[in-house]
Amino acid sequence: MVLLDIGDVLLALGSNILILILIIVIVIVLVTFALQVGIKAVKGENTKLGPVFLTGLIMVIISFGISFGFGYLLPAYAWIGTIIALLLELFIIKLRHKTTYLGALGAIIIYIIILVIIIVVIGFIFSGFLVAMLSLFI
Repeated sequence: MVLLDIGDVLLALGSNILILILIIVIVIVLVTFALQVGIKAVKGENTKLGPVFLTGLIMVIISFGISFGFGYLLPAYAWIGTIIALLLELFIIKLRHKTTYLGALGAIIIYIIILVIIIVVIGFIFSGFLVAMLSLFI
């Protein structure tokens, strides 16, 4: 029987929490970069990393609140919450980066395309790692 002292438990929990924080930071940087490229592509103003990060943060908070609210209170009409959240995201990008509604829509489309490309590339990278890890257990 192996007994773990509190130091071992805290070390194990601490390393997992640090890995989780690292993953969250990497995701935030990648999402901000994708949004920045989308806004630059439609010739929006204020495309430095800080304002784009704040725009993304505002978009996520508002979208989550509206989508969650509609999904929780009116589950049959959750799609309406998604449409309202998308319209508000367009409005936020239009106001914060001085572009048109079509420019904001273009920025969101480019943003989504870049995120899909990043997800596919990361999926290819880690699928080999996953297969190698699974082969150790089989």
